Amino acid sequence: MKKQITLKSKKHQKASKLLEEGKMYSLDQALDLSKETSYSNFDATLEAHFNLDLDLKSGDQNIRTTVTLPHGTGKTVKVAVFSTEKVKGADLSLGEEGITMIEQGKIKPKTDFDIVASEPSFMPKLAKVAKILGPAGMMPNPKTQTVSNDLEKTVSDLKKGRIELKLEANAPIIHTKIGKMSFSKDALKENFLEVLKALKANKPQKASPSWIKSCFLSATMGPSIKVDFESL
Repeated sequence: MKKQITLKSKKHQKASKLLEEGKMYSLDQALDLSKETSYSNFDATLEAHFNLDLDLKSGDQNIRTTVTLPHGTGKTVKVAVFSTEKVKGADLSLGEEGITMIEQGKIKPKTDFDIVASEPSFMPKLAKVAKILGPAGMMPNPKTQTVSNDLEKTVSDLKKGRIELKLEANAPIIHTKIGKMSFSKDALKENFLEVLKALKANKPQKASPSWIKSCFLSATMGPSIKVDFESL
């Protein structure tokens, strides 16, 4: 194990040497560097990290919204829906029996499904499994557009790459994936810009003008690269 950690550390150090300490890179430069410095032997995920000037204690400075990435996330998601009728495109179409199956552990979050969507009429019934779905981050919520009367469209959007943007529980930071390293630079760029657009559209009213303090890109195995987002 020590040899593996040392090897990874050396690769990280080598990748980091390609960056200038403290330098802020244009989005195009940052994307090029993220590809050049990613040292995983698998198709890594590229993430964007936004550090925000927000007061977590203030209820009107929270952020929770969704955005559909133009080129998806590169991950196939399994969607479970609770509805009165079978929903086209859903991996699991569940009724009340599905609630019992979750309670009994016969179907499990993150194993049998990645996201849950529901008709409004099922929400009171889902309270029985809130203690299971909630900690897994899968309880349907109108704010994340996973409670809908048009579940077919919801499933389609989720499959295309709709993701949630929300603050960390203990810090004004948003972490989000913007695609796989195998994506073209243009695809990653369009995904990033869509995230930034959604973030700016949901700026809290009382936030300062320079409320987005900094932004970094980082591959699953690669250094953090500071992005000059203000010029975008």
